[in-house]
Amino acid sequence: MFLESTRWQNDWRMVRRNKIIELIETRLCEPLHHHMLRTSRLGVHGEELLFLIELHPRKEFTEGFKSLAGYYLLSQRQKHRSHMINLQMQNAIKESYTDPLTRIANRRAFDERIQETWQDAILSRHPVVLLSVDIDHFKLINDKLGHSRGDEILVQVAQCLDKLVSRGQDVVARVGGEEFSMILPDTQPDGGRLKALSAVTAIEMLRIPHPASPVAEFVTISLGCSSYEPRPGDNVKELITAADKALYFAKKAGRNCASYVDVKKQTVSLITA
Repeated sequence: MFLESTRWQNDWRMVRRNKIIELIETRLCEPLHHHMLRTSRLGVHGEELLFLIELHPRKEFTEGFKSLAGYYLLSQRQKHRSHMINLQMQNAIKESYTDPLTRIANRRAFDERIQETWQDAILSRHPVVLLSVDIDHFKLINDKLGHSRGDEILVQVAQCLDKLVSRGQDVVARVGGEEFSMILPDTQPDGGRLKALSAVTAIEMLRIPHPASPVAEFVTISLGCSSYEPRPGDNVKELITAADKALYFAKKAGRNCASYVDVKKQTVSLITA
C-alpha cells in the first residue's frame, strides 16, 4: 500500500540515498522497521542518485504475502489432485480395455475397434482383414500341465501375435479363453494371407512343449482369415462370420494351418506358401 499523503509523494518522491532513513522516519514519526521499504532507482541527478520510495505497512505486507503464498499452495495442490484423478481415470479406462492376463486388448476392446474399423473402411473404401486364432488342443494343456502352465502359454502366444503387427491401427485381442483375433485395417487379401501364414509359423517356432497334443510335440494354432471391402449398408458380422468359418475349416483340415474365406465368392481354401 502506498502512503496516502499526496504531499509526501510530491515532496519526497526523489531523495538522496544517504538521507533516506532519516527523512522517512521524520515524516512518519515512527520507526521505519514497522514498514516495508521498496526503492526503485530512477537515475542520477548531478552527483546524487535519485530513488522512488514506496512504503507498505509490514503487517499488511506480511499477511498479504502469506495469503498469496497460501493461495498459490492451494492452487498447486488442486492442480496436482486433478492431475492424479485424471491419471486414475485414464488408467481405469485403459484397464477396462485390457486383458488382465496377457495385457493385450480384451473382448470389449475388440468389439468396439472392429466396429470403428468397419465404419472407417466404408468411408475410405479400403478392405479390412480379420484373423481368428485358436490354440490347438489347449484344454489338454490345462489337463496335462495344469492351469498355471496354461496361463503362461497364453501369455507367450499373445506376446508373439502382438509382435507380428507393426502398425498402430492393427489390433491383437484375446476374445476368449484360448481364442485371439487380429484386426488389420486397410490390408489387401494377399497381405492378410501372408500375415496368417506368418502367425502359424511364428507360434510353431516358439517350440513350446505340448506333450498331450495329437498334432505336434509343440504348441500350434489354427487360424481363419477373411477380407472384406465394405459398402454402406454392409454388416461387420459378415466379416466375423467368414473368419470363424475359415477357422473351422483349418481345424477340420488337421490344425496347425490357416485357411481363407472369400466373403463375396463364399469360397474357402487353405493358405499355402
